Amino acid sequence: MRNMVRKKRLKVLIYALQIIYVLSENNLIDHRHIGHNETVNASMKILFDLNAEYVVSSELNNSMSIKEFLNEATEFEQNELLPNDYLKNNDTNISILDTTNNDFVQKFEHISISSNELKDNQILSEDILMTCNEEDRKNVQNLTIDLVATEWIFLSWEPPCDNITSELFYTIDICLDSNQLCFSRNRTIVKDTQYNATDLEPCNNYTFIVKAIDKDLNSTGVIVTGATSSNITEIGDIQKLVAHTASSTIKLSWKSPGDYPTCVNHYLIAQCLKNICNNASITTEEYISSNLEPCEEYFFIIKAVSINNKQSNGVDITLKTNSPKSSRPQNPTVEANAFSLVIHWEPPEIGAKCIKYYRVTIDPQPKTEQVTGINVTISDLYACTPYCIYINAVDEDNNDGEMITIDTRTASTVSKSPILNMKEPIVTTHDIMLSWKIEKGNSNCTLTSLKAMCNATMTNGHGYEVKNGEAEVHIDSHIQDEYFTNSIIKNVSPFTTYICWAYVLNEAGNSELSKLISVTTSEDIPSAPFLNVTNITYSQFIFVWEPPSYLAGNLHEFELVFEGEICFYMPDWCKPVTLKTIKHFNGSTFIFEYLNATAFTYYTAKIKARTSAGWGSYNNDLVLFKTPAGVPGMVSNFSYSIVNNENNKNVLNTILTWGIPCSLNGILEYFNVFVDGIRTNYEPHSFTLQFLSNDVKNDTVITNLKELKAEYNYIIKVVTKVQGIQDFGIPAFKNISYPAGIPPQPDEDYIKSITIDPASARRTTTTATLLLPLFPNTNGDIIYYSIIVSRMNYNIPSSIRFNMTNNTNHILWPNISSWKEAMLQDFTIPYQATRLCWNPYPNSVADYGDMEAVKYTLGENTNCKEISSNTNKRIYCNGPLKPNTWYHVRMRAFTRGGYSDSTTFLIKTNAEIDIVLVSGVVFGILFLGILSTIMLLFRKCSIRAILRRFLHSDMSGSPVPTPFSKKKFIAHCQQFIDNPGKLSNEFQLLQTLSIDLQMPTNTACLQANKKKNRYSDILPYDFSRVKLEVIENDPNTDYINASFIKGYSGENEYIACQGPKEETTFDFWRMIEQYDINVIVMLTELVEKDKEKCHQYFPTIRETFKYENLTIKCISELDYRSYTQRTLVLQKENKKRNITHLHFKEWPDHDVPEDFEPIIHFCQIVHRNVTGNKGYIVIHCRVSMLTYTIVQSKY
Repeated sequence: MRNMVRKKRLKVLIYALQIIYVLSENNLIDHRHIGHNETVNASMKILFDLNAEYVVSSELNNSMSIKEFLNEATEFEQNELLPNDYLKNNDTNISILDTTNNDFVQKFEHISISSNELKDNQILSEDILMTCNEEDRKNVQNLTIDLVATEWIFLSWEPPCDNITSELFYTIDICLDSNQLCFSRNRTIVKDTQYNATDLEPCNNYTFIVKAIDKDLNSTGVIVTGATSSNITEIGDIQKLVAHTASSTIKLSWKSPGDYPTCVNHYLIAQCLKNICNNASITTEEYISSNLEPCEEYFFIIKAVSINNKQSNGVDITLKTNSPKSSRPQNPTVEANAFSLVIHWEPPEIGAKCIKYYRVTIDPQPKTEQVTGINVTISDLYACTPYCIYINAVDEDNNDGEMITIDTRTASTVSKSPILNMKEPIVTTHDIMLSWKIEKGNSNCTLTSLKAMCNATMTNGHGYEVKNGEAEVHIDSHIQDEYFTNSIIKNVSPFTTYICWAYVLNEAGNSELSKLISVTTSEDIPSAPFLNVTNITYSQFIFVWEPPSYLAGNLHEFELVFEGEICFYMPDWCKPVTLKTIKHFNGSTFIFEYLNATAFTYYTAKIKARTSAGWGSYNNDLVLFKTPAGVPGMVSNFSYSIVNNENNKNVLNTILTWGIPCSLNGILEYFNVFVDGIRTNYEPHSFTLQFLSNDVKNDTVITNLKELKAEYNYIIKVVTKVQGIQDFGIPAFKNISYPAGIPPQPDEDYIKSITIDPASARRTTTTATLLLPLFPNTNGDIIYYSIIVSRMNYNIPSSIRFNMTNNTNHILWPNISSWKEAMLQDFTIPYQATRLCWNPYPNSVADYGDMEAVKYTLGENTNCKEISSNTNKRIYCNGPLKPNTWYHVRMRAFTRGGYSDSTTFLIKTNAEIDIVLVSGVVFGILFLGILSTIMLLFRKCSIRAILRRFLHSDMSGSPVPTPFSKKKFIAHCQQFIDNPGKLSNEFQLLQTLSIDLQMPTNTACLQANKKKNRYSDILPYDFSRVKLEVIENDPNTDYINASFIKGYSGENEYIACQGPKEETTFDFWRMIEQYDINVIVMLTELVEKDKEKCHQYFPTIRETFKYENLTIKCISELDYRSYTQRTLVLQKENKKRNITHLHFKEWPDHDVPEDFEPIIHFCQIVHRNVTGNKGYIVIHCRVSMLTYTIVQSKY
């Protein structure tokens, strides 16, 4: 215990020196009052005093200096951990004090003195005996506050007296006395018996609780209280300043500064008005300034003052006192005018200094003025009107003062001049109505009446007297606002221009005149003009008239009406003629020449005139006159018809029918008929007929012109002649293209000259050659010929009219038997040996100079029998004749209107050769041929081939199986199902037969082309392979593993190719570009079972592939369940075109799809895309074998 006291006192000595040194180094001692030397001297004095008291030993070296003494440092193990038992049993947030981070401790690391170096017999000069009670055995001893600063407090203590030998730890809790709040985060653990509490607030009281910690010790703690220093260097400004103003007081309140609020001692307030300031010092956070002047601005500065008299920078504010309520303005006066009031007043007794403006309001015409002076003129008022005036002051705070009221009335004045209340006055022929608007405007003076006057200035008509007029209208004196009234000036002249005006009378007198108004009265209807007619002919006459004698208006137009009644005969079918004509003319026209008069007609005429007022009446006396006879019009109902003669159907009658003209224009004398026909390369055909009036029956003339010339173009004209007129009437025309007739028979001499003796004619057993005649074109152009053949005496001639075309221009053909029908009747019925619509020119016509004839060989068509037997239709062909038989032959010529047969020509076929002889020769030759064939087979073929052909003797000679129809295909497939071995046998047979069908594949087997083939055993034949354009004269660049496939048409329609390899992709696109391919069908995946089956030669959506001068881009990609449809754009240089790419995804390798529906649907998609495609279709799978399904699906 004695040693512990000694150590404690020694530590106090050392720490006293440390504190003094630190205070000196950190300017914690006010150097303004204590010099540096004084500080050092004070420190040395404390040191010597303590040293003299406690350090007395004969064993110490007397020559040791204070500096040497201080350099003896003691090392403290500051970072040792607490015992494990303590850490486990205490949940309090405790931290070990780290002296390396404590600035205060670091200042003394080199000047502390190790207590271990001091021996007991060297330190203590006396023994101090201490006694311990029960409480002292648990708690620290002598807990004291040694030093205090603004932000830290230094504590020291002694260990409990019962635990001198064991090593202890101490906890220090820091509590703020102001709210008795202890912070667990401020708990600190140390091993030493001293502690510097830092990071404290200045001017605050703190409580410290120190407890000793040991596994066997339960300390209750020792409490010590102390306050931090108030010696701060500055203090912050106040916060949250709030002001409340009144007319004579200002109240200020605020919050204490944010920094060191507890160090505030009082507040210093400076209050200034203009250049006069007063100061006040208060301890509260509220200040009230009283007895202030209203409407004045005051300036305040508030500063916080600390305990050590440090002042803040200060917060300033400028405030203005409120205004008091002002009293009423004084001594008001009013000067009344008609439309304004001039008002004067004096300021109020109270609040005059704070007035912002005066508010002047008048009533009943609501109007308010804001005036800063003491007078105002209020304009735009109503005359003769009482007003109430209100005046009050408004202070600077916009508060109203007391109000003063004044009653007055404006002076009277004359009314405004009336205003015309219409765009145009309402006028009639003799009246003018003016609508007026009388505005009271800004006058309430009483009105009495309105006077209107109109004086004439000019007139534009004639036949009447000019008059002036006026009118006065009484006005109701009780009107409000505007007043509307009409004044009607009566008995004025029509079509006359007037100047009109008006004025208003009221209690002040007459108003100004209104604006002058120019008014023209309405027009009146005119009288009837005088009418006359001159220059009357059968087709025209002239009307002449004069202006109306009474005209009060602008003459706009005349209406002339004249009617006619014909005097000539008109058939009943003619449309009744109403010869009433109404003509209108402008007011400046006084003559009319009518050029469409009807001849031989009585006319009556009348006329009237119109002004803007309307139409006048017609003239009372009608004008009567008659036109003479004239040239008649066209005959009526003119028609023609071409019919067969009743007695001879092959003869035509031409019937003309017409009626009396509807415009006969006189008395009928006769009709003339002119017939004119022309035909190319033929003489014209013309004649004239005349029919008198007694030829007319029922107003109609009918005549028969008989048969005219065939295929002539006729113009038939009918004209009328009336009595007293030299000229014919208007002709009626008909254009007739006369039909063709029956061809006439050729000349007899011509027939004789071409007839050949049957015995000398060229002939065989089934054929015979003869000459046949050509017919003349007299009755129409010969358009077709046919040759009619039968056995002798069975060929009867025919000549008949027959239309070769129907209404739809389809060719019609007369009924005649075919060769097949005649052959079945042993040629006892005639048959046609030539095709339909046969013309011998130019191949069958023989030219003999001055004569031409048809040279024809009968019976030379050997296919006629087979062709006829394959159809049920009638086939006209030149079948073989019967041997050793006589035939009659006729030439039949056709025009467009009929046909005719020539005279008969006789021919005879040769007799047949001896059948027995011929048969022997034929069989001999056949035997030799068979024998030669067998020998060749034995020489060229193996025994196996001969046996195979013998065993399969039921097959045709060709290895290609006999085709069968689609109907039999299902049955054929059913046989494969019923007999599985049959399909295997057919496949084996195909392999066997293919030995003889092998074709060369030389190009594909070239060394340069082998690498282009995906499989070595699937190669294109040389004859059907697709050839590419050669590049740079290299013949191997024309090869690609692709073949043409013929379609149903027999032409190449498809290209089957292998799936492109990476090195053949460019060749593939060269083929697409060269052969203008528009559709590509792909039947394989790119990779199957981890093996590449086809290189990706196509881009996907938004991708672009480029191969030399070819660019391929995918612009669309539609992905369906079983297939994908892409649209590719192939570009070469500046040429672009779209390609459809159809990719089937459900065809497995070495297998078939599980379901046939997807492949059928895909085939439909393919066919839909290739419909209308004229180019090739490219189809590929892996090696071009699966393409057969797609190709065959089309058929």
